[in-house]
Amino acid sequence: MVSMEDMSIRLFILRGAYGYKGFTEQVGENMYKVDTKAFQETIENAKEPIDVNKVSELSSNQIKVLQSAPSGSWLIPLLNRMGQLGMMDLREGLVNPKVFQYTSTMHAYKRSI
Repeated sequence: MVSMEDMSIRLFILRGAYGYKGFTEQVGENMYKVDTKAFQETIENAKEPIDVNKVSELSSNQIKVLQSAPSGSWLIPLLNRMGQLGMMDLREGLVNPKVFQYTSTMHAYKRSI
């Protein structure tokens, strides 16, 4: 079982890095409230998929990439669980626009040298 604080950090990373929007309620203009407790309860206790159209699992290539990340040890099982429950469609890929932009910039820089 993961502590509420750890789950809050994990949900924060999912939202910031991968654009996950679940378990969020808008409470004002540009203000959102995240329900970490409901997210944790769903991850730990759900028996049936939330959205059967999104049920998926990480590909071997996605796992290989995530294993090289410092957060890979907890991110891989969490994402797989989210895929089993249809909370996130892992077939669409895990695109982090910030990382993609940085990588593209670095490739362009290296080509210009």
